[in-house]
Amino acid sequence: MFPTLFCQGTGVGGFGFETVDSSGLSGGLISVWDESIFAVEGNNKHRNFLHVRGKLKGSNRVVNLLNVYAPQGIQAKKEIWDLICDLILSNDGLWVVCGDFNAVRFREEKRNCSFKPSCASNFNSLIYDAGLIEYEMRGRKFTWQSENSQKMSKLDRFLVNSDFFNDWPEARVQALPSLWSDHCPIVLTSKSANFGARPFRFFNSWLGREGFKEVVEEACLSFSASECNPDVRLIKKLGYVRSKLKSGEMR
Repeated sequence: MFPTLFCQGTGVGGFGFETVDSSGLSGGLISVWDESIFAVEGNNKHRNFLHVRGKLKGSNRVVNLLNVYAPQGIQAKKEIWDLICDLILSNDGLWVVCGDFNAVRFREEKRNCSFKPSCASNFNSLIYDAGLIEYEMRGRKFTWQSENSQKMSKLDRFLVNSDFFNDWPEARVQALPSLWSDHCPIVLTSKSANFGARPFRFFNSWLGREGFKEVVEEACLSFSASECNPDVRLIKKLGYVRSKLKSGEMR
């Protein structure tokens, strides 16, 4: 397995890094960043994770990068999830958590492999308790496969907190081809790309926001467009509603 890399910027200039040494042939982590963009203020190291904390230059935003390589055993993973949850809840700022979690969330994330409900439940509890969100992964369904390609699992992923997600709701995770490892690399991209009309995202949590219903009703009633094509008109109307929701009129 290759370690996960956190990498930002253009690739020009100096890079900083932190590592967690391997234990024999097992483990080992490295996190890499562009020093012209990210200024490190501290780190926490554990055999199974590497936490780097710092600020984005220019914006002064606090960012926490957590690189994970989870153990195999169910109880051992549970102990790591508890440590990670405490770490996230005790540090403010944006959070990006990624790596090899050696766990899946749902039965559908395994093929020809045994599914352990207790392991998945513990992993989902970490995600819920720490307030993490997962972007949909594109490119492929699984990130690990056996040598004969008969067994497959989604063991690698990116998780972010709501602060990160609210800043980059249209970020995307891409799984790349696996060339030298039984794991495939995954990349989180926050840079906006023009793929046509933006999808209209809706979150159940919005229903509990005070003023949500009134904002939507007012936006629908006040919308006007000369476009005759019903498909284009609908796209513009949804965009108008989205702009009203993003303008902060909900409380």
